[in-house]
Amino acid sequence: MLQAIRSKATSLIVKILFGVLIVTFGIWGIGDIFRNRSSIDTSVATVAGDPIPAAQLQQAVRADMDRLRGTLGSGITLDQAKQLGIVDSALNRLIESDLLARETNRIDIRVGDEAVRRAIVGNPNFRGADGHFDRNVYNQVLAANRLSDAQYEELLRADLARNELTIALTEGIRPPKELTDAIYRAEAERRVADMVVLPPTAVPPPAKPSEQDLAAYYQSHQDRFRTPERRDFTIATLTIDDVAAGIDVPESKLKDAYQARLDEFQTPETRQLQQMLLPDKTKADAAEAQLAAGKNFAGVAKDIAGEAASTLDLGWIRRADVPRQLADAAFAAKPGGVTQPIQTSFGWHILHVVAVKPAATQSFDQVKGKLRQEVARDMAGDRIAALANHIDDALAGGGAFDAVTKQFGMKTIAVTGADAQGLLASGKPAGLPQPKDKVLQTAFATAAGQASALDDLGDDGYFLLRVDKVTPSGVPPLDQVRDQATKDWQAQQRSQALAALAKQIVDQVEAGRSLKELAAKHKLVVTSTGPVLRTGGGKVPPALIGPLFALKPNQAASAPDGIGYAIAQLTAIQEPEPAKDKAAVDALSHQLAQQMQSEFLGEFSQALRGRYPVEINKTNLDRAL
Repeated sequence: MLQAIRSKATSLIVKILFGVLIVTFGIWGIGDIFRNRSSIDTSVATVAGDPIPAAQLQQAVRADMDRLRGTLGSGITLDQAKQLGIVDSALNRLIESDLLARETNRIDIRVGDEAVRRAIVGNPNFRGADGHFDRNVYNQVLAANRLSDAQYEELLRADLARNELTIALTEGIRPPKELTDAIYRAEAERRVADMVVLPPTAVPPPAKPSEQDLAAYYQSHQDRFRTPERRDFTIATLTIDDVAAGIDVPESKLKDAYQARLDEFQTPETRQLQQMLLPDKTKADAAEAQLAAGKNFAGVAKDIAGEAASTLDLGWIRRADVPRQLADAAFAAKPGGVTQPIQTSFGWHILHVVAVKPAATQSFDQVKGKLRQEVARDMAGDRIAALANHIDDALAGGGAFDAVTKQFGMKTIAVTGADAQGLLASGKPAGLPQPKDKVLQTAFATAAGQASALDDLGDDGYFLLRVDKVTPSGVPPLDQVRDQATKDWQAQQRSQALAALAKQIVDQVEAGRSLKELAAKHKLVVTSTGPVLRTGGGKVPPALIGPLFALKPNQAASAPDGIGYAIAQLTAIQEPEPAKDKAAVDALSHQLAQQMQSEFLGEFSQALRGRYPVEINKTNLDRAL
């Protein structure tokens, strides 16, 4: 499944969507651009010396993973995202966006206020239940992303400028009609054939091999019987959790930690709000008067603002979730009360406080257990580094593996007969600590009877190991693999007999006999493939598609089908006519144009990298994701 996803995630069409349609996804997740600032260099790349922060890449990767989860309907891990190239794709997208922004500034591409307004009004993410632009929805989305109007408009203006540049670069790049028609004819051509399948039972079962035949097969196929090198080793680990379990944290230290981290245990006041949005002051004053007279909030919103009750609710809101001028009024009002009309660039707002959840603070006793674990781990971090130094010194002083591991209370795991992939002779995985690959690499780089140097387990602790036994890779004697060698020899003989029979039938068809006649002689069933495309499908085995499209009418070909052999005799070629399938030709032309545009944009991006040097910080990139 990963291969299928990978092919989609890296297709040219997806790159076009990510590269050109930036504005479509621009609203989601851009809040982190304005947060997570730090004096520490966390940049994963620089463009012309300016950094791309790790937080920006992390947000882009999370957004891509969320979109992929929505497409697949299932979860995807960060490791899978790396395998699929999502991290690299997101970083390249950020770099290319930066490059395009610099080029738009250099050549002075500007986007006017009207274009920004049209983009906001036309964005489907800001539409209400009636399908039209809804200022209330727009406000909610910006508030959820912690963006002011000015911040979002600035981001959107930059996106539109980049979009104008890419459109100007790619407009008019279209494939010639002759190319589109030729590719269409090749892709849409269909072939029909008569086909028979030779099952393994179509040839007699092979007899048991003679000793001479079996020995010859064994000698020429020894890699089939070769066993991998296996190792027995003992792993000793010292982890943060092991050290932390032995630390008694004083109550006073826990109380100090509680006071230092008090904000973590505090929940801010939240309010359930409703909002009425009015276009002008006259209607705002009228609504305020009716509310003061005791009329229902939803009723006033319907009568004066024309808003349905379902559009009023903003949900539970923290003060930080809404613009300050609205927050000040909303959090000053009493429960059940309404605010005075508040003017913003979107109109006049009246807020209704439906309910209030007061701010709350977890007590020391409530969080003491959690604090004890976390403080103990912090203390263990300092102690484990010192212990690691002592272990190194003990090993350097000639300390034996068993004595050193016992002296420092290291836990040991015995592994018997693991290969370089971490599999036991039974095929089951050996129980290895993570990172498994690092432990295996150490085990297979250490000589028999020797102990390794102390090494880290990432951030979790340290390990060392002793190789107790090495069983070299080798080929067992024939007597140990006789049964398997006999089965393999017989399978080879049957496969060769099937291939010979398939060739014989093909040769007879080529000599003028029909496949149906030959099938009857061998008691085989003939079926029609029906129209088959070059992409395959239907009854035709994948290995037979290529040979089928190389045949002339009445010629035959054969290929393995996974169990036996399939033989096909071409009976008809259905040649497509581009003029009669305008919709498909137009779709192909559009796809080819996207591919050509993507390739052009890729070349343009490479040229921009010459003007604005790009550097990747591999260390920060690995640390960030």
